[in-house]
Amino acid sequence: MKPKVDAIAKTFIRSIETVDDYNKVTFHNLERPLYWPKKFSASGVYQVTAETFDTNDWHYYQYEKTKIEKGDVLLDIGTAEGLLPLVVVDRCAHIYMIEPSQYFYTSLIKTFENYQEKTTIFNVAVGVKKDKVFFNEDSLDGQISSDSGSNRSIDVETIDNLIGEKNITYLKADIEGFEYEMLQGARETITRNRPKIAITTYHKQNDPTEIISLIKSFVPEYNYFVKGIHGEEPKPVMIHFWI
Repeated sequence: MKPKVDAIAKTFIRSIETVDDYNKVTFHNLERPLYWPKKFSASGVYQVTAETFDTNDWHYYQYEKTKIEKGDVLLDIGTAEGLLPLVVVDRCAHIYMIEPSQYFYTSLIKTFENYQEKTTIFNVAVGVKKDKVFFNEDSLDGQISSDSGSNRSIDVETIDNLIGEKNITYLKADIEGFEYEMLQGARETITRNRPKIAITTYHKQNDPTEIISLIKSFVPEYNYFVKGIHGEEPKPVMIHFWI
């Protein structure tokens, strides 16, 4: 039996302390701290720590064929707390982060305040076309809907519009079931750059076979590797693509 995520995470986490509006997280294997919004329980750090550092975790992005290497330009879609880009920021030539949550966006600015020349952070959602949606800021999972309620209105952009002619070499995406719509708006970016891709596929709305078919329709030469079984939805956790 695999240890629980909190047990795994605590082997990497040195300390968690409250600093102003954040939980400042320091790690044994990183020189730089991560700032987690105090709005959300600090226990959420355990999950992302295990996913980022445990190479046996099905949510681990850097499969042997899709490792982030020196000089890569990372496009991180659904960055959330930003632990993955924090781990690889010195390795990358540039990192583009996309995160619709205002709380995570603010904490990302704090975490990467000493890397402003190497990072670009977009506080938007992404999809198949330019639009506006409502975002539930109280949800750690980042719920998007068409219902205003008490939710915040945010812009939806396409990846092609956001990235334009910029080169990217690695695309990571975890956006709570909206991966297919995001990919539809990233056709030109993926076709032109042919980046390594690590994309989650376990959310309720996801159809992994549709995602594979769509990406290979952009670039037929892609190889891919499917891994994991999600407990709640009997689907693969992630798919990796590379040339």
